[in-house]
Amino acid sequence: MKPRLLPWLALLCAFGLVAAACGGSDDGADGEPSAPTVAEEAPDTTDAVTVTDDDPDGDDGTTGDGGDTTGDAAGDGTTAIDRTGEVIRVGYVNNEGGVISLPELRTGGEVAIATINASGGIHGAMIEPVVCLSDTTPEGAINCAVKLIEEDVVLAYMGLELASEAAIHLWLDAGIPYISSNSWGPTERNSPGAFLLHAASGAYAVGPAKTFAELGIDHIAVISQDSPTGLDFLDNIIAPVLRHNGITMERVVVDAAAPDWTAAIAAVQSAGVEGVMGQLDEFGCIGMIAAAAASGFDKPIFAGSCTAYINLLGPAAVGTYTQGDLWIPSIAEFAPPEIQERLAAFRQEMEAAGYGGHADGFAIAPYSAWREMEFILEMIEGPITAESVTAAFANAGETPGWLGPNLRCGEAPWPAESSHCGSEIMVWQIIERDDGTLGRVPVGDGFFDAFEYSGF
Repeated sequence: MKPRLLPWLALLCAFGLVAAACGGSDDGADGEPSAPTVAEEAPDTTDAVTVTDDDPDGDDGTTGDGGDTTGDAAGDGTTAIDRTGEVIRVGYVNNEGGVISLPELRTGGEVAIATINASGGIHGAMIEPVVCLSDTTPEGAINCAVKLIEEDVVLAYMGLELASEAAIHLWLDAGIPYISSNSWGPTERNSPGAFLLHAASGAYAVGPAKTFAELGIDHIAVISQDSPTGLDFLDNIIAPVLRHNGITMERVVVDAAAPDWTAAIAAVQSAGVEGVMGQLDEFGCIGMIAAAAASGFDKPIFAGSCTAYINLLGPAAVGTYTQGDLWIPSIAEFAPPEIQERLAAFRQEMEAAGYGGHADGFAIAPYSAWREMEFILEMIEGPITAESVTAAFANAGETPGWLGPNLRCGEAPWPAESSHCGSEIMVWQIIERDDGTLGRVPVGDGFFDAFEYSGF
């Protein structure tokens, strides 16, 4: 991992992005995206917006006896959907090329789109990404929104857009659905027309609470950096979730600019707690766990969704807990066979596209998201427009997850973050393998619905 990326990886971990991403990636050189071409519009055959589930069982449209039911969810012999010759133009925004540059959150999606197109597209229609690189400033986010709205894209996908607050209203006012794997700002979490495919941020308070409760621990310390966002999450999400799970909390706040981790761990020890949870960025997790190891603190530690500390601290990381919302390559051995095959295919496709160095990082989030979006787009019967895409997501119900739990877009599985399509996460514990290397093992039965344990 290049040193200049570490602060931004820390920031992304604080947003609750896939835990695999925080383990590092190779920010290699990437060519500029080709100039967008203007595709012919699909024939406007009807104004109706119809959404159907052509494959509710996820069996690629085949019945048990091998009969093809594609485009015939009702089994009434209607003609299969054929979009051959159509082009679906989608906007793809990513923070890249400036101070914060994470091309993985673009390349993962582009590889997924290429795979979808190579396998026949959306009932024959090819997906054409129109890429706009933003620089995390409000001006950059607004410029990308204006540019892509003028390009008549039918949806806006955010690989990473940390300035989303400045532009999301432009997308939604234009009637263009705003889609991403995770949320990058508070407004999008509760905006009709926004669809955030993976776990809600509140779910990340539940993993530690459930884990400590199952360990029989009812008194913990929560260490948080002193920031308005972090303290608001601590007081209004973490604290009530812990109370619901029968856990009392000691609040330990450290200076975000100059944290004293030795003093923080001393405060934890003097409080007589039985465990520690970190509501921290990656650097915070590193400091907390290193200080705990140096002081001889031997109680369970839950490092939020951090992962960079694992390889950096080595033996000090053993026994700690972390969490995420997707299966990742490093724990593929524990995944169901179908997921193992998909993880292997993901790696092969990334390598074939020249992005093999991105396969162990952030690329997995947009890759999984686009494979999930493929299923939802295939549910649209009429013309694929911004209106029909919005309707498809809003009415999709439960649809298959690609590298994680099934999605429930439009059903608000975490009501306080109604735009999110998921509320399930998985807890991992760090272990030392027989060969001396470190690894992660899933805790319990793997993914669980965090909202059921939240008390909200």
